[in-house]
Amino acid sequence: MENLKKSFEKINSKYISKKNHFTKVLEKWWTKGKLDLHKKALSLMQEAESLSKEIQESFVTTVEGEPNKILLNKKIKNFKKCYKKLNEMTKSSWRQWIEAIVVAGSLVFILRTYIFGLYHVPTGSAEPTILVGDRLWGNKFTYYFDKIKHGDTIIFDNPEFVFDRPNTFNYYWQKYVGFPIPLLGLSAGPDNWTKRVIAVPGDVIEGRIEDDKTVIYRNGKKLDESGYVNPYPLIRLVKTTGFIKPSSIAMLPIPSFLRKTIKMVKYTYVPSKTFSKQPFYYIKPNEVVRKADNTPFLEWPYTPTYEYDQINGFSGKSIDEFGPIRIPKDKYWVMGDSRKNSRDSRFWGLLDKSLIHGKASFIIYSVDSEEPLWIFELLKHPIDFWTKSVRWNRFLKWIK
Repeated sequence: MENLKKSFEKINSKYISKKNHFTKVLEKWWTKGKLDLHKKALSLMQEAESLSKEIQESFVTTVEGEPNKILLNKKIKNFKKCYKKLNEMTKSSWRQWIEAIVVAGSLVFILRTYIFGLYHVPTGSAEPTILVGDRLWGNKFTYYFDKIKHGDTIIFDNPEFVFDRPNTFNYYWQKYVGFPIPLLGLSAGPDNWTKRVIAVPGDVIEGRIEDDKTVIYRNGKKLDESGYVNPYPLIRLVKTTGFIKPSSIAMLPIPSFLRKTIKMVKYTYVPSKTFSKQPFYYIKPNEVVRKADNTPFLEWPYTPTYEYDQINGFSGKSIDEFGPIRIPKDKYWVMGDSRKNSRDSRFWGLLDKSLIHGKASFIIYSVDSEEPLWIFELLKHPIDFWTKSVRWNRFLKWIK
């Protein structure tokens, strides 16, 4: 009985403290002609008053005999319902909006952090499995119950990114939000990369060059990677993104994704097809980087990639020759399907499990564009966007 009394007193004290507020809101509704709301709230308030009085009298009369606990508990529950409904109804509109935003934001945060993620692919390191402009669905839930396996295409944070740890707020902003707000001094977080798992803890991985071709050995056995490694050459192109030329206007910094930028990229190219008929990207002739003889620069698959030093030039050491390396616990060896265009474990070493978001499950939609947001491509090319940029055949395509 004592527990019931404490439970009632706790909610009753809240009701008493809010009673004046309820009354004022009801009077306001009556004045403004919101009669339906007024009638409903008045009925709830009258019921609450009646229940409060009955419950208090029940506790007073316990000297003469114990009240029916089941009936009393039911009355307390009904009283709580009345109070909660009144409290919810009489909240101001701005408070209801704030609470809705907070709840929705918290739900999105939990879902995005622990269940799934939506990712934009900015580079061609995983071609032709995944193309620049693909929007991926990343399944973060799967690795709670299953191990990361050979051949999985995973999404993870750029392992070479350096967080702003001295600035605590900016550090958490980079880690959990990620997009830059220069005016507030908030910088971008790490890019999300997509690579294929080649070796897992316990494996011994080694890269060799045999007959001038790159090969991978895992646990002493040469891998057949014909099912996923890009078999086509890469062509060099010059692309322009963004809109605004200056880096700042009136001393205000322009976000990087809005700045007009000219950059060189490498795309998968099928030599047997014309530029306009390419199966992966629509290539414009004026974007192609050409040699002195007017032929395009091409980089062929399975050819070694050599380290390059800005001062000394080529070192003569190929990044495709490595190991043998035994993979320790919670570490992975990952590589891009487009080996000639991938900065992966050959450059920065083993990937730590803590950086992995989840598994790339399927492509939600795909837009052939270097722009960070597809809307930019639509604004620049409103007609070609629908006929040449949108890759309709890649919508809802599962990743293997």
